[in-house]
Amino acid sequence: MSQDPKDGFDLIEYPTNFSFKAMCRAQSDVPAQQYLRGLVLPLLDDGALLGVSGNTSKTGKFESVTLTVRIKNRDELESIYKLIADSARVVMTL
Repeated sequence: MSQDPKDGFDLIEYPTNFSFKAMCRAQSDVPAQQYLRGLVLPLLDDGALLGVSGNTSKTGKFESVTLTVRIKNRDELESIYKLIADSARVVMTL
């Protein structure tokens, strides 16, 4: 049985550990790592958030964040990407 994948996400075998990367605008009240953690946790099963890391730009205007998550299926992956990308604070996702 041959499938013609639409994109690389069709080739992933689930469940899998997946890293979401986002570039966020820095804010003094809530660090981007904390902000994104709070954004995605309601979508995840207990223990599915495996790690959060990040860095602040030299100018202090931006923060890069990597969230590593145990993903159950493609729908969950797409839901998390959409939630992150639609956030007003997020400038770019990878």
